[in-house]
Amino acid sequence: MSPTVRDATPDDAPALAELYDRVWALETSALGEKLAAERRAAPEEIRRWIETDRYLVVEETGRVAAVMGIEARHGTYHLAHLAVLPEYRRRGLARSLMERAEALARESGAVKIWFDTAPGLEAARRLYASLGYAPCGYLRRHYWGTDLIVYEKLL
Repeated sequence: MSPTVRDATPDDAPALAELYDRVWALETSALGEKLAAERRAAPEEIRRWIETDRYLVVEETGRVAAVMGIEARHGTYHLAHLAVLPEYRRRGLARSLMERAEALARESGAVKIWFDTAPGLEAARRLYASLGYAPCGYLRRHYWGTDLIVYEKLL
C-alpha cells in the first residue's frame, strides 16, 4: 500500500500527539531541551492547530507516519512542525509533504514558501536543498536559545 497525503482532521490529534512526542524526544540535541519539550503538544492543542491552520499527514500502512503544518499568510506559505516517525524515515514521506505543500501554494497564487530549521537537523537540510530551498537568514538564539536557519523558495 503506497503512502497517502491528506489533510489532517481533529480525529488525528491523538496520533499526532504521539508522533510529535516520539520525534521531538529524539531531536533534543538538535533543538535544545526547551524547544523540543515545547513542540510536544497534547491532543487538545493539536486540534486547535488543525482548526487554525492547515496540517497535512501521510498515512502509510494505515498509520499516520508524518505530518507538516502550513500557515498561508499574505501570499506566502510558512511550513512548520514537519515530523516523520523514525521507522518511516528515508521513504520519501517528508518529500511528499513538501511537494504537496508546494503544489497547494502554487494553486493559491502564493509567491514564496519559507520555514526555519535547526542547523543540527542535517538530513532535513539535505532534503530542503534537494527540493530547491535555499538558506536566506540565520536566527541566533531564537527559540529558547536555539539557532535556526531560515529557508525560502520563490514560486
